[in-house]
Amino acid sequence: NKADAINIFGTAVALSRALGVTRSAISQWPDTLDQAQSDRVIGAALRLGLHDRLPKPYSTAKAA
Repeated sequence: NKADAINIFGTAVALSRALGVTRSAISQWPDTLDQAQSDRVIGAALRLGLHDRLPKPYSTAKAA
């Protein structure tokens, strides 16, 4: 969900920067993210080395 996505990056501002969108765009997301939004969040977290902050199924994945 949106709160989990924000928690992965620490703040909504950090999440928006990682995704290349505005903070306003993040605030307009629904509480439950769709698959495309979830994929972008997970991809950005892996790219930035935040795999240890992801939920269990993703936390063991190591970014190349």
